Amino acid sequence: MKQLLRILAVFAAVGNFIILIQGAVVTKTGSGEGCGNTWPFCHGEVFPTYQTLELWIEYSHRIVSGMIGLIVVVLTILAWLTYRKHGSVKLFASASLFFILLQGLMGAAAVIWSQSEAVLALHFGLSLLSFASSTLLCIVLFQLKRSGETAVEEKADVSQGLKMGIWGLAVYTYVVVYTGAYVRHMGASLGCSQWPLCGGAWVPDMSTPQGIHLMHRLFAGVLFFLVLGLLFVIYKGYPTRRDLKRGAWFAFTLVLAQVFTGGLIVLTQLELLIALLHTTLIAAFFASLCYLAMQVGLPWKRKDMINR
Repeated sequence: MKQLLRILAVFAAVGNFIILIQGAVVTKTGSGEGCGNTWPFCHGEVFPTYQTLELWIEYSHRIVSGMIGLIVVVLTILAWLTYRKHGSVKLFASASLFFILLQGLMGAAAVIWSQSEAVLALHFGLSLLSFASSTLLCIVLFQLKRSGETAVEEKADVSQGLKMGIWGLAVYTYVVVYTGAYVRHMGASLGCSQWPLCGGAWVPDMSTPQGIHLMHRLFAGVLFFLVLGLLFVIYKGYPTRRDLKRGAWFAFTLVLAQVFTGGLIVLTQLELLIALLHTTLIAAFFASLCYLAMQVGLPWKRKDMINR
């Protein structure tokens, strides 16, 4: 049963990643209305008679989301039955289910009823949370396998300041992700046609597409320096914590690549493959921060039990 649970967890994590990429393709290709204003089928038909590229981009996204949703339902049930006393397993399985259902319902609402760009930008964030939850579930399950299905309990040896910093950084990253999704939904991806400058100026009118685009750049720039600071703090203050050093290096490498691909998106005039690579890096980066948050424990608890 536990082996099956691990296999399903891997499928759920990979599936949630595919949903993220498909959602990005739907947005970037303008295929959100490919199936009209009906849901879950296209134009009210299981097998659409009128077919377009936009229709199949949108419909395939719905099909994959539905299939992965069913896998996550089964995964959550098995997780609760198999690991009745392991809070992390139940938490991450339940979170993955909650967020995949919520993003599905929000997607349906966006199709049936028109939604503002600010609301539509939340859709990607919910998919990201589902992906991060299923990824953390995979990590916990394989940690348990490595430790003989017995949780390795240790007192967390990190300061409250580091805990708050890592959790705060994860929350701030979610805000940065939201601003990026907002840029896409507002059609402001080329609001700044140059990089790193914006139309020859550092501070354009923030009510214009230039301003919306620059807002995301500024948020992302701050994020880069925050992650660099986190890497320095962990290496200086916690030289024996290999898990934290590994996670911090992974996060820094990914945020650096994110900045690079963000510039390439502008310089290549929205090259789709570059944009999808940027989305991939965002997902991996956020998951790495969630891993660090899991390893240090909850910030409001002074003693936590963690798996290294």
